[in-house]
Amino acid sequence: RKVELYYDYEEMDNDPIISSALDVYSDESTMKNELGQILKITSNNDDIQKILHNLFYDIINIDFNLWPWVRNMVKYGDFFLKMDIAENYGITNVVPVSPYEMERIEGADENNPHSVHFKINIPGHTTSMHTVGRGASAQELQDYEVAHFRLLSDSNYLPYGKSMIENARSVWKSLSLMEDAMLVHRVVRAPEKRIFKLDIGNIPPNEVDNYMQQVINKMKKTPLIDEKTGNINLKYNLQNINEDFYLPVRGGDSGTTIDNLPGMTYEATDDIEYLRNKMMAALKIPKAFLGYEEQVNAKATLAAEDVRFARTIERIQRIVESELTKIAIVHLYSQGFTNEELVNFNLTLTNSSTIYEQEKIELWDAKQNLATSMIDGNLASSDWIYKNVFGWTDEQIKDIRGGVVDDKKRRFRYEQIESEGNDPITSQQSFGTAHDLASIQQQEGGGDEQPF
Repeated sequence: RKVELYYDYEEMDNDPIISSALDVYSDESTMKNELGQILKITSNNDDIQKILHNLFYDIINIDFNLWPWVRNMVKYGDFFLKMDIAENYGITNVVPVSPYEMERIEGADENNPHSVHFKINIPGHTTSMHTVGRGASAQELQDYEVAHFRLLSDSNYLPYGKSMIENARSVWKSLSLMEDAMLVHRVVRAPEKRIFKLDIGNIPPNEVDNYMQQVINKMKKTPLIDEKTGNINLKYNLQNINEDFYLPVRGGDSGTTIDNLPGMTYEATDDIEYLRNKMMAALKIPKAFLGYEEQVNAKATLAAEDVRFARTIERIQRIVESELTKIAIVHLYSQGFTNEELVNFNLTLTNSSTIYEQEKIELWDAKQNLATSMIDGNLASSDWIYKNVFGWTDEQIKDIRGGVVDDKKRRFRYEQIESEGNDPITSQQSFGTAHDLASIQQQEGGGDEQPF
């Protein structure tokens, strides 16, 4: 079943609109950030950050490889990477595997219903593998040896993903048939013809046909040279789409006239436009960026023009980030990292939508203004606002308040360095504060009460 779908996706990729849509998905999902990085790697452990940077940018080379990986994933719904793993060194290479050849097997082990492994069916390859069928072989791989990027948007396609262009498949077929019908009609029915009305005068009725045929042969017969003999073959006189009509007329002042017979027009452009709009709706990409609307800001990214599409890109990026995280964990484990160090990192792809980010900022700004007004108006306590406006837990509130105190200490330190040239952490004392001035004044007065 999935192979049949893959064949359709291959044909759909030849369509200019769908091919451009797949390129757009990949372009928007693999944009670089302000530092020129496709993937941002953060970790509390500097060693882990350096190891993962070496993995993704040097070994895997995601700057070059991630774009076609994402394109294949959104095209087929699945993308498979076979990882070459060396003990103590981690992942040394990754090899893309065609979805036609890879099979995902789940629940085959009765003792472990959550087990997953993969099978690569390679036609005509038999070395170091057991044969499966004639001229084919299969290689068994464990779950940790394969990174399976899949779009899990429909459970009916499990254990595989659903292509981003699947919803457009039936519409694409209808649109292709309609365009072919229009092209055939244009070629076959569009040419104009002429109607020759020949005045036959007093020619007897039984001789009209002979007279008409003589006129037609004289005017329309095109000599055809036989390639074998080099002689003119006068028998060839087939009527084609450009042939004219000859009608005998008589009586009155009819005379000989020549009229034009216009070709038939095809009025299916509205139907084609309807199907094309329906296909674009299934692709979830604004028409403007596929070349079907004008007056578009060329400097703005696609996701910035359509926030809904930005959410689609974000969903694709989450799937990619998940599998890249799996690759990173396998690499760290092979190098000896265990326990919480295996997940002591975060991988983030660049969000392509500036408007989407601005919406988040505006939301936080609105929450902050609401919290400030509620505290100033004595409407609620800070604990209530933290929990109900911002949705923070008790542990998060404790950490945030501790961080606020640390910020105050840091700000005081900077002020001391700037105004007094004193670093409180080094000298273990402060200068010039209200408390310091009050202490000095008290010492000078011998402890007597000073007037205000």
